[in-house]
Amino acid sequence: MEKNRIFQMITITGFLYVIAFVITTIIFIFFSSTLMNTINVLSQKMIPALPLAKESSQFYLILSVSMMAGVTVCSLLLYKNAKQYIEMAIPLITMKFASSVFGLLFFIYGCIYHNGWNNLANLIIFTTDFPLGLWVLYLYRLFKQQTL
Repeated sequence: MEKNRIFQMITITGFLYVIAFVITTIIFIFFSSTLMNTINVLSQKMIPALPLAKESSQFYLILSVSMMAGVTVCSLLLYKNAKQYIEMAIPLITMKFASSVFGLLFFIYGCIYHNGWNNLANLIIFTTDFPLGLWVLYLYRLFKQQTL
């Protein structure tokens, strides 16, 4: 693939990720209880056997907003100048894969030990963050292959 096309794909991805992460951060800050309630309603309708999610403390809100700030800044830098800031893909990939892995692990742990962690919210973390991280990894590898 041509180098300019790769830069364009990274730039568009950075732009779309900034929009998605800013909107998600606003939802986390102002509508976290509504979000959790919506996830629980969906869970009851789609997979009623799963326990309901209970995480709603300010402590976790602060942590999630700080992570969203990190992924937003990485994405913004990739959008602004993909060539100069391509290494910002590494922390972005790391944060997306870390949340994915732990969302899935907590879900599996909850299935094994019946502690309530096997809720739809943890599964949603995996199903949203894993593809986002995988896409950036793909673009990063394309970029690196072109610069060799």
